[in-house]
Amino acid sequence: MFGRRRFARGVWRTVRLRAARVARVIVGSDDTEFGVKRGNILAHRGLWTDPAAKNSRDALVAALDLGFGVETDFRDSEGLLWISHDPVTAEDGAIRAAHFFEDCAGANREGRLALNIKADGLQQMICDAMEAARIPMESLFAFDMSIPDALGYIRRGFPVYSRASEYESDQPFADVAHGVWVDNFTGGFSQVQKAIELLEAGHRVAVVSPELHGRPHGALWQEILRNGLHLYPEFELCTDFPIEASRTFGAD
Repeated sequence: MFGRRRFARGVWRTVRLRAARVARVIVGSDDTEFGVKRGNILAHRGLWTDPAAKNSRDALVAALDLGFGVETDFRDSEGLLWISHDPVTAEDGAIRAAHFFEDCAGANREGRLALNIKADGLQQMICDAMEAARIPMESLFAFDMSIPDALGYIRRGFPVYSRASEYESDQPFADVAHGVWVDNFTGGFSQVQKAIELLEAGHRVAVVSPELHGRPHGALWQEILRNGLHLYPEFELCTDFPIEASRTFGAD
């Protein structure tokens, strides 16, 4: 029985790949419905060329303006909510999370938002900032918080992603999560295989591109193409190279 299911899934992926190729030949370009929408390409800390610009307001707005999704970091300091990967200091130029959500509410900014939670107990501040900017809950998800904190988000009805990696073989709270963040810290984890398994089980997935860990991304991206992972509408990619990703996988 298992062999039959695996064979059927393989046939289905082949059909989807061939359909995408035929459509692209007919249309004469890559501008078809087959591929990753820009909103599912998560620009890691915005759109930047200088690493010093990560998580800056300009970088985040630039990604939003081009229709990309955004992955960015949330933490608190002195009772306020900030966009910052590291603890907030007066000199680091961190922006208020309220300003980020206001920017997200702009016209034609419909990309997915991945909220990387760097501290526990932020649910109320995040929900208040979202409500003030009228950000719909279905446009985003939170991840990377502790398990007890994640359960607090879930109780509020907040979309949360569980995690998978070479160190996380069993996805905690996967039965109530809205998706899974598929990481690879050492380069030894089969992200594509795991992502397909999760997608076919009904989960959304966000795959972490290798350059976030200082490794070349080309081999993984080719594996995504070969396996048709980019053809699943529930597939998301977090990358430092959103424009290149859009050209490689994009439908628009």
